Amino acid sequence: MSNYFKADLFKIYKEHRLFLSLGILLTLSILSAFLLRGNEGYTSSVIQLLSQFITLFFIVPANLYFGEDFSNRTINNIIIKQPKRNQVFIYKALSTIFLNIVYVLIAYISSLLVGTLLSETVDFHLALTILTNQIPLFLCITFLCILLFVTLKRIPQAYLIYSLICLLFDNLSHLISSNLLHLNLPSDVFLFQSLQNAESISVLTFILSTVSLILYCFLSYFIFSRKEFK
Repeated sequence: MSNYFKADLFKIYKEHRLFLSLGILLTLSILSAFLLRGNEGYTSSVIQLLSQFITLFFIVPANLYFGEDFSNRTINNIIIKQPKRNQVFIYKALSTIFLNIVYVLIAYISSLLVGTLLSETVDFHLALTILTNQIPLFLCITFLCILLFVTLKRIPQAYLIYSLICLLFDNLSHLISSNLLHLNLPSDVFLFQSLQNAESISVLTFILSTVSLILYCFLSYFIFSRKEFK
């Protein structure tokens, strides 16, 4: 798989595949640092703000590894050379996770460094703690995105549905459960909201994210292993 990794790196560099999204993310991160300067608890505040939109950028790596290969039929070249689909899936999933973590690190580090330049009190230990707490949630959301790309036939459909889930799912679920079903669900069951308040992660949130991660991963692999590439 090292040859595929080198080929992907060359494609990313040669075709500037990630440059636009990284530029937008870096701009938003720096802008967030300026908007929140002077806030008490700068570190947690800026990470909370970034967590509201950082998962939207997970679309880009998922599309790179699971979207375009399918739509352009280039996945056939890999399957022919590497007939064991489990190895192909593992490589693509790990590459997607790696790039997503890179996106998160770029956002957090750039905003915290700008905060330091603005003479804000930046707690890097707290930032690391929050990031550690967020990892299970990020992994869960990553495989949710992968699941959409391997399930849906058209890339725009995956883009739209994933974006709606990121932006609206928790709010709509809370609205329906409280107003229509009259259920007072704890905020810990809403994963995207928990992502924004990850200074401490509850046992319930951890269990839900882990179970969802396993489910999304299994479904993604199951569909990928049986998908017909024409």
